[in-house]
Formats: sequence, C-alpha cells, structure tokens
Amino acid sequence: MFQEKGYGEATLDDVIARSGGSRQTLYALFGGKQGLFEAIISDACESIFRGLTPQQLAPRAPDAVLHEVGVRYLAIVTGPDCISLNRLIIAEAPRIPELAQQYWKFGPGRSRAFLAEFFDRQIERGVLRMPDSMAGAEHFLEMLSGTVRLQCMIGLRQPPTPVEIEQIVESAVAQFLHGCLAVKGDNSRS
Repeated sequence: MFQEKGYGEATLDDVIARSGGSRQTLYALFGGKQGLFEAIISDACESIFRGLTPQQLAPRAPDAVLHEVGVRYLAIVTGPDCISLNRLIIAEAPRIPELAQQYWKFGPGRSRAFLAEFFDRQIERGVLRMPDSMAGAEHFLEMLSGTVRLQCMIGLRQPPTPVEIEQIVESAVAQFLHGCLAVKGDNSRS
C-alpha cells in the first residue's frame, strides 16, 4: 500500500483491507502506521545481516566477511522491493522529512553502523587500519551499490543477476581492501 499510494496517502484501513487482518492486531504488532513502516525498513536491513553479528564476524578474514555481507547487501538494495521503498522515501521526504529520518535510522544508518562495528573490531585486532570506521563503511557500501542501484532506481536497468552481483562484490572488496596504488615493480592491472 505504501508503494501504491505513498506513505502519506496509505491508510491503516487500506493495509487492513489488503492483509485481511484487524486494526487491533495491527496496533498490537506495530503500534500504528509509523511502526509498520519502521518494521518494513528494519526487516529489509535485518535480512542483510540475519544470522551475523560483529562479534561472530570478528575472527573471520575481512575479505570473506565483506564478500558475504556485500552479496547480501547488493542483492537486497537492488531488488524490486527495496528500489520501490527508496523511490517512496525520495518522493515523500520533502513533505514528510521525519519519514526520511526514520528510513535512515532503521535502514542505511543501521547497515553502516553494523559494518563500522566490524571494522572497529578488525582495527583492534590489527588486521585493518583506517582513520574512520564509519567513513570506511560508507565508502564500501557505496562502492557496492552506488551506480547499479541508481540505474535500477531510474529504470535504466534491471536488478543485477547473481553472477553480476558476485563480480561487483569481488571488485569492490579488492578495491576497498587493496586500493589503487601500484606497488613498485608491479606492472599488473589487477
């Protein structure tokens, strides 16, 4: 209903009519329309990190973790549901700025905080070094999705295939962890 009518125009009656539930159940589960919307955003973010915690990931190699998280992240943020949600947020943000703030808090902000915590643990272990783990998280996630997600949002392309996702993630992980500077004596392009 949010995608069809927009957040401001969608009503709880619309949601109830579509879902077959009751107002009482909706309020009991979500506390209202805002709570339902927050749950939708939170669920999308949770699916990226489901079963993963920074503590569990800390002993693993950064390239393996970034690959796993990257594949999950890119598949979700370029999927039709997430693209629709992003379009909705962009359309509604000028009229309902608190909606954009909630979206950021429960979605992109949460993803970045999760990854920054992983980076902090890697920095403490001496495995990674970076001056700002939050900036590192932002850079990595944008390397993954910036162009391809924007192209999906404006209708220039379909979501990437699993093979494309693997290629994008492998390239982003290598670029993020190893940078662009050539090592003296290394004439390779990889």
